[in-house]
Parts: sequence; C-alpha cells; structure tokens
Amino acid sequence: MTSTSACDPGATILVVEDDVLTRIALAEYLRDCGFRVIEAAGGREAKTVLQEGPEIHVLFADARLAGDDNGFALALWARRHRPALMVILSAGLSRKSEAAAQLCSRNQTSPLPASHLRERIEAMRTRHGRRLPNDRRKPRAAYR
Repeated sequence: MTSTSACDPGATILVVEDDVLTRIALAEYLRDCGFRVIEAAGGREAKTVLQEGPEIHVLFADARLAGDDNGFALALWARRHRPALMVILSAGLSRKSEAAAQLCSRNQTSPLPASHLRERIEAMRTRHGRRLPNDRRKPRAAYR
C-alpha cells in the first residue's frame, strides 16, 4: 500500500453516480484538480472496483443510488471492508458540487467554484432534454 493520502495530487477517487451526466461532470472536475478518477454507475459496480481494482483513496457516492446497493448501503459496506477509505456521501446537485470543490481545495489547487460545476451539470441536462430535480412541471406528451 502506498502512502498517498486522500487529498494528495494523484489520489484515486471512485465516483459512484447513477446519473451519467452528473457522473461525467463530477469526474472531469475532479480530474482537473489533479485526482485520478474511476467512475461507477451503481453500488454493485463500485464494490467490484473496490475489491478488484486499484487502490482507492476516496469513495464519492450519491446517497440516493437506486436499488439495494444504494449509497448508504455502499458506505456501510466500504466501512466494513475498507476502514481507511474516506467516504463522501451527498445528495442533490448543490451538495455534490460543494463536496467536489472542498476536495479540490484540500488538494491545494485553485478549482473552479462549485457553482461552475453545478451550472455545467444543469446545462448538460438541459441540452440532453433531462428535467432537473427541482423542475416540477409535468412532462409534455410525446404525441397528442
């Protein structure tokens, strides 16, 4: 095991997020801060990476992952099997953006503000026709 800490440049972060656009944006932001990033779409995939993949220093997971392997279950599993692992659970776009920005600031880099990441994810979702979580409007019918 190496002596790399969770906040050192080159530390490896496992980003677990079931929304692909959010996952891509978070991973890119963290890479820009000097971290190595591995992405997983859900808890089962994350467990496989943690068991068989490279050394992971930080687990950055969506608390609201779908299914039995939700974020809380994944965090509990990680604590049991990888007690030294730093675990960050967050829900909601603002909190995920803030958590990523805090990680980057610990890395002693000058990250873009969390608001930039949040706005980028919102723009990606809009561009790809996905409703934002706080958008309560009813979806329009595909045909009439």
